[in-house]
Amino acid sequence: MRSPIFLLPTLLGLVAAQTELTGIPVPTQEPQPSATETVSGPISTAKACAQVAELVSDSSFTNPSVEAELAHACLLSVPFVSDAGNLTIEMVRRLAELQSTISYLKSPPEGYSNDPVDIIKGLQDIQDNIGKYKDEFTFETDIASLIGQAHDGHFNFNGMAFNGAFRWRRSRQIALISGSQDGGIPKLYAIQDFNKTNAGNAGFTPSAVTKINGEDAVTFIGKEAPLSTYHDPDTRWNAMFYMQAAESYGYFTNPRYYPGPTTNVTFENGTEHSYINAAVVLDTSAWSYIEDGKTFYENYIAPSATGNSKIKKRDPSFPPTLLEHPRDIDLALTRRAVPINYPPPAVKHSASDVYMGGYFINDYGVLMMQTFSTESVTDALKFQSVIQTFISEAVSRGTKKIIVDVRDNGGGKIFLGYDAYKQFFPTEEPQLQSRYRAADANDLLGEKISTLSFNTRTGDLFTSPFNYHSYDDADLKPFTSWDDMTPPASFNNDRFTNLLRYNLSNPLTSTSDEFSIGVTVTGYLDRANFTAQPFKPENIVILSNGICASTCSLFTELMHTQSGVRTIALGGRPQLGPMQAVGGTKGSLVLQSTYLASLSNIVLQEFATSQSEADHWSGFLLGDFAINANAASVNFQDNIRKGDEKAGVPTQFVNDTADCRLWMTPQMYLNVSAVWDEVAAVAWGGKGGVLDEGKCVGGSATSQQAAASSASVSGGKAKPTGKAVSLRQSQPENVVWVVFTHWSVLV
Repeated sequence: MRSPIFLLPTLLGLVAAQTELTGIPVPTQEPQPSATETVSGPISTAKACAQVAELVSDSSFTNPSVEAELAHACLLSVPFVSDAGNLTIEMVRRLAELQSTISYLKSPPEGYSNDPVDIIKGLQDIQDNIGKYKDEFTFETDIASLIGQAHDGHFNFNGMAFNGAFRWRRSRQIALISGSQDGGIPKLYAIQDFNKTNAGNAGFTPSAVTKINGEDAVTFIGKEAPLSTYHDPDTRWNAMFYMQAAESYGYFTNPRYYPGPTTNVTFENGTEHSYINAAVVLDTSAWSYIEDGKTFYENYIAPSATGNSKIKKRDPSFPPTLLEHPRDIDLALTRRAVPINYPPPAVKHSASDVYMGGYFINDYGVLMMQTFSTESVTDALKFQSVIQTFISEAVSRGTKKIIVDVRDNGGGKIFLGYDAYKQFFPTEEPQLQSRYRAADANDLLGEKISTLSFNTRTGDLFTSPFNYHSYDDADLKPFTSWDDMTPPASFNNDRFTNLLRYNLSNPLTSTSDEFSIGVTVTGYLDRANFTAQPFKPENIVILSNGICASTCSLFTELMHTQSGVRTIALGGRPQLGPMQAVGGTKGSLVLQSTYLASLSNIVLQEFATSQSEADHWSGFLLGDFAINANAASVNFQDNIRKGDEKAGVPTQFVNDTADCRLWMTPQMYLNVSAVWDEVAAVAWGGKGGVLDEGKCVGGSATSQQAAASSASVSGGKAKPTGKAVSLRQSQPENVVWVVFTHWSVLV
């Protein structure tokens, strides 16, 4: 066990704001496709994998790139094995049965931003047409595309052909931003046109992008953005563009699906360029064993009883891939806790992969948290320490106004989210409550695992979500049995457990470094002496671009809904009106398929009393897939808002709009201090130090939303979205305004 002792960093004093634009670094490793009119020569599908292997062998790069068309041809040559496909679809169906929102996806409440999708029927359709598949890549892409329609970053099945071997890439020369130059509706620009070098060229005026592949640029982005898994349309729009905080060029540059061989871009000034699209090779070591589609299947797709050592497997304890934006290699030149071109922090995390820091600028402070994910107990304790040190320093300085910047935060360990909230509001009892489906597999696992007593051998099972001892009820009283926890309760023609809450005074919940994260949540046990609230809620603002998911959504739920902290959202589609501050998954627990299959195997081995009983259970418990999966998981638990218990609608389907929305300017994409200064000016710049609603995007401020809602009830144009999605609600998309380590630690 690593020592729980941590060192507090030396405070660096007042941080000066940036005063000029800072440029994007010069690329160092990843080759950049050059401008061209056509792809270089014809590509033979049969020989494509051999060509990729030869190019990888000749390259000195850690992650070399090949032409996207060549990589795509290689993937299309990978054979499809129907027996493996049939078994895989069956196991994906069993996984989907554990998805907490499966019935709501099929029949969502009125006002939800996305179309209904019947995942179970869609999987059945794929299985019914299994004979049509000629290659593995198309099969895996169809599964990923179907599940992607859930728009839930916790729910995914990504095979190795789909995204385990390559990452698609457009030219960074046309990495885009969506910026407002004059306070009006934003336009699309190439980020390099606002880079430090070009900004200094006399007479140079950036020209907006008007067409992509011959189609209106806004229309093109509007069609491609929904291929991401964010549930909010404005968040999906933001995710397409350069993100300084995430050190990522966004999904336009790093698309999830094959983008074709080239991308053509037309600018407002008439300039037109075409670029070769690329595929980044994610693991070069495997390619020394590949010479065609068949050997690709043997190395990447076919499972091995001993584990396939020829390819690197993704660590299942990491957050789901759909919640990550890959840090671009030329932006993340070195691993560090603070993004490139950010000012020096007064306090930061010591781990290079825990992106958080604290700043003091002018008369306000900024706590930047891009993750709640930590790898070790030491890192988790340090996470808690960074927040504690930042708050202590702010109080010592007399700083009363705080921006909590959660942009690009994909979540992580749930109890770090609880602790972050409790450090700001130590006397509040967190009101989060969750539930999961009363599926046959869940009921069997829970019934059997709940019979176990706690000891060192059974500790991991005893503290799993399939034991009623892991939770209290909605009134924070212990359940007396598995049946007490699972009546079941019925909502939306589906069955669920009773509402669940955590007993944060139980050392097994979060404090144990063996069975949880090794951090005592502030306000409990040996941290019960934290009782002073450091800031008033009106002096705190949550800053988001919608890319806030999982634990980040729960932290924001506590700060905003329970304690009244305001939210400000940046960016969004080029139209007036509000946007949501949380556009990522609002689920309260993700479980990896490997964890669920392991538990199923344990129950079969330890509790089945006969072969016939084991065979019966094997008919519905999750087992191993017949192909390798790069990532496979479900949103296991919903979050049900306090006060909405009778309606029972998961917060995933509740459209909570921010108190104010601001446009991004091109300059703000490169200068984080300009972002923070603007947010501070709006948050406290109104008369009497309140929100300056006049600076918010038209129709997005709280009072404007209330007026629009009143107008809709009185016969105005805005369509009411229904009581099921209450609080301030974003308008429908067509309205234009004038664990695998410990189950409980990752969400």
